[in-house]
Amino acid sequence: MGDAPEVSVVSVERAVELVTAYLGAWSERRSPARRRLLHQCWSDAASFSSWTIRVEGFDAMDAHIAATLRQQPRRCRRVRTCDVHVRNNKLSFTWMLLGQDDEVVLEGSEFGEVGADGLLVRVTSFAGQPQGADAN
Repeated sequence: MGDAPEVSVVSVERAVELVTAYLGAWSERRSPARRRLLHQCWSDAASFSSWTIRVEGFDAMDAHIAATLRQQPRRCRRVRTCDVHVRNNKLSFTWMLLGQDDEVVLEGSEFGEVGADGLLVRVTSFAGQPQGADAN
């Protein structure tokens, strides 16, 4: 049997930095500023998946966030709603999308993995409920 791959350990402080940049990117409509935030947290080959989409790579993630922002009211922002939970190279947290008057537009949670480069390599997002799901 071969050796198990080495798992890097992410500090809580580093995980909070990654999540802060990640959520900031989801709230930034200006492309250069959004890309700067993504460079702080997103690996070039990282993947993002949710109920409705899967994207791979830095440019695809930037384009996905831009398209999502175009569908939201202008002054929305994502804010973290819990501590960032960390175990080895994995992290999770919850968030809310707040509108202009701080009304909750959407709530979600994210599960992420951090690569050897210290950046997110995979994020799975759970927001709202999947299309066609029963309210039960």
